[in-house]
Amino acid sequence: MKTILCVISFFLTNVLFAQQTAQPVRLADCISQALGKNPALQISQAKVQSAEARSSEALTSLLPQLKFTGRAAELSPIDPFGIKIGPPVNLSMILFPSITENYSMKLSLQQPLFTGFKLKKNLEMAELNASAAKEELTRDQEDLVLNVITAYWNFYHAIKVEEVIRQSLDQMSEHLKDARNLLQQGMATDADVMKVQVQLSDVKVKQLEARNAIRLTSMALNSLMRNTLETEITPSDSPAVSQSAFDALLHENLPMLQTHAMEHRPELKSMHLRRDMNSAGVTAAEGGWYPQVFLAANYDYARPNQRIIPPKDQWDGTWDVGVTLQWNIWDWYATGHQTAQAEAALRQSEAGIIQLNDAVTLDVAQQYFNAQTAKDEVEVAREGMEQAQESYRMTSEKFKNGVASNTDMLDAETALLQAKLTHTQAVIEFTLAIARLKKAVGEIE
Repeated sequence: MKTILCVISFFLTNVLFAQQTAQPVRLADCISQALGKNPALQISQAKVQSAEARSSEALTSLLPQLKFTGRAAELSPIDPFGIKIGPPVNLSMILFPSITENYSMKLSLQQPLFTGFKLKKNLEMAELNASAAKEELTRDQEDLVLNVITAYWNFYHAIKVEEVIRQSLDQMSEHLKDARNLLQQGMATDADVMKVQVQLSDVKVKQLEARNAIRLTSMALNSLMRNTLETEITPSDSPAVSQSAFDALLHENLPMLQTHAMEHRPELKSMHLRRDMNSAGVTAAEGGWYPQVFLAANYDYARPNQRIIPPKDQWDGTWDVGVTLQWNIWDWYATGHQTAQAEAALRQSEAGIIQLNDAVTLDVAQQYFNAQTAKDEVEVAREGMEQAQESYRMTSEKFKNGVASNTDMLDAETALLQAKLTHTQAVIEFTLAIARLKKAVGEIE
């Protein structure tokens, strides 16, 4: 038994020493570090950059396109084509000589004039997609912030639980001394001393569990911050439980908070943008029914230039300007099928908005009442802790004077320990409930 207690004492001493030398960290710094290093956010940021690049690409389709084409070729020889005029003139003329070396350079300019609104709507879709990707990045950032807040206060809670248990151990150790003194005076029995020792051992087990919770919650916070899991840190902030902080958030009633959430939740903004994108997609798909009109201009510089007759083995330049019309008269109703797909996607996004609205409304209501309940629990837990402290003080005095029994003292110690743990838990739950409510209404830092 003594060996086990020595091991436990050594373990706790090392952990406490590590805690004392750990680097204190503020919640704001943890959030900032996590936002700067989180790989999930880097993926979301890359998606935004890709969407913005697609938007810029879509814009280029509305602008004039200038292309250069060059060609050099060796042709097989053919008999030249000419005419002969017999006597009395005896004249011969080569009209199409055999030119075996061909070179050409062509500069082409094309400007879309009308494409059935396809290009314009494609650009609109790309811009909406980029905006939606930004809102989704904001959503991912808010999710990460809430995860860091939760991990930070869970870490803080684990440390405070260990402190409460350590204080309880000190009290029970004093109780054990008093019980042994009373035993020597004949005012207590061996059974009384054993009861205290059993409860003391039980609390030591709880302390080991609390120390492990500190280790695990520290690892969770380090992971979110992209530190090594063994990095020694300790929270330097304390949870602020005040009526003013609660009132500042809940300055509006529940319907107003729900309306605020509808306007500020990034996932809702993203869903609306994607609904608009799908609406533009319907118009773009319907563009297949219309003719396509382009302005085209070309400059050919070739040797020989095919537009010059008879051809000459020399460099010549020619140009042309015109309007091109393309109209897909029959495509086996492919445009109709594309339009049907776009309309189905639009209906899906509209239904998704309704579904998400319901989810957000429910989320705000749940977090609102959770925060109210958590606030009430803090007050009740505080009163219970004060009562347990007073009960412990009175019972301790009576026990030392031989008026209270050993069982009464053990009950008072257990009640005080539980009351302190309940209060600590209530404070953390209130802090997290406020953070969840802020996220629910779209106001998380």
